[in-house]
Amino acid sequence: MDLTRLEQAHDAVTAIKGGPRGAGAWFTAYALTPAASGGAADTAAMQAVHQELRSALGGMRAPTGELRWIYAALLAGHGKTASGFLRLRDALKAGEKAAGAGRLYAGGARAALVLTLSGADYAQTIRRFFAIRQAIRPPWWRADPAITDLFAASHAARDDSPERVSRDRQAALAVFENARATRGLKHEGARLCALYQQAAGEVRDRYLALREAVRGHRKLRYSGNRHIWLEWAAQGVTPADLPVIEATMQGLAKVTQTGSARLRLAQLIWLGGRTDGPLGAVAAMSAVIAAQTAAIIAVTTATTAVAASSAGR
Repeated sequence: MDLTRLEQAHDAVTAIKGGPRGAGAWFTAYALTPAASGGAADTAAMQAVHQELRSALGGMRAPTGELRWIYAALLAGHGKTASGFLRLRDALKAGEKAAGAGRLYAGGARAALVLTLSGADYAQTIRRFFAIRQAIRPPWWRADPAITDLFAASHAARDDSPERVSRDRQAALAVFENARATRGLKHEGARLCALYQQAAGEVRDRYLALREAVRGHRKLRYSGNRHIWLEWAAQGVTPADLPVIEATMQGLAKVTQTGSARLRLAQLIWLGGRTDGPLGAVAAMSAVIAAQTAAIIAVTTATTAVAASSAGR
């Protein structure tokens, strides 16, 4: 992605009266300019989607606050409609109780976003989502509905079966558990390997190499953590890519340096322009969408007070 185009999109976003600010504005701008886009960000389309969401959801139902702007930007940036998202959200919420897999995160908004962006078939995908969600639902002491919904939706959009997801996760889990350095990350590693269809041994080795190599990149080291390095390893980042990501991060000096916002944005730009390497083996866009959605929402939730209300229904 051209950083100039991103800055132009950011200027347009911040010019909106009552629009997002701070890190939220930058991630909104990024969401409006997907790598496949051939033109400038269409803020008018985003505002129209945002207005539809506000009219349908009011001020209390998720997504709320700045997250609503990011949802609107993702939908508009990928040529999707608010009505399609709302229809999926309502259908997921309606099927929540019958599915018997616990409460959906944010009233089904997170899952509906991924499914809408992926362009998945409607009825069949909803059934598959709930089946996968039930299969991968962790025990209560490490449950995180936001993560479960995100990964279940991405797998469902890719037409994965619950059996395959569970099998792939279990196989990867054993690999991470057998290495002392990754034992504490075994569940994260397993779900990332299954999502990106990557060999666990290769992801583990890339993670260990990244963990060592990042010590020589001060800006990256102080902004990231082992969870981010593991995610990058699953997405195909190698030590050779770190100078590129670091240079991009330095080019984003205008981005508010709160938490890992600048680092996440730099890596998303790298990811959006990646056409080779392990990530190129992912046939469907759902995994890439999930990665973008997870990073954008996680960072914005952590860096903006308004976004903390996103769990409301």
